[in-house]
Amino acid sequence: MHFVVDIAPVVQTVRGYADDAIRTLRDVHGLSLDHSLESLAHVDDVLALSRDGGASTDAVTRALYAFGSYAGEVVREQEPARWIEPPEGDHGAWDDLFPFVRLLDGREWRPIGLAFLAFMDGPQHSLLQSARELLATPE
Repeated sequence: MHFVVDIAPVVQTVRGYADDAIRTLRDVHGLSLDHSLESLAHVDDVLALSRDGGASTDAVTRALYAFGSYAGEVVREQEPARWIEPPEGDHGAWDDLFPFVRLLDGREWRPIGLAFLAFMDGPQHSLLQSARELLATPE
């Protein structure tokens, strides 16, 4: 897999990327994102359209960063959480390269990596479904 890491979001830029997602979905797809959990269905739909339309990962890398950042911001508005920079040095999985969301109880969610998975592997990696599962009351 190839993606452009030098334009990847960092904690200080995720909100700007989220704003890019809102503008892109409004201007290109005529969709309105309102920071609700349900708005992630629009993001899932656009990811599916791009994937099914044959877009390359290179062509949509910046959009994937934006969609994942938007999803993280949606979760942060649902439950207190903060963005965390990935650890320095050796990375495990490739999605360890991106900032992630940590809820106050310690649960972590990696929406930027998940956006890539949803684009590459399909609807079983739904941002909406994953966010719902994350926000369900922990046992």
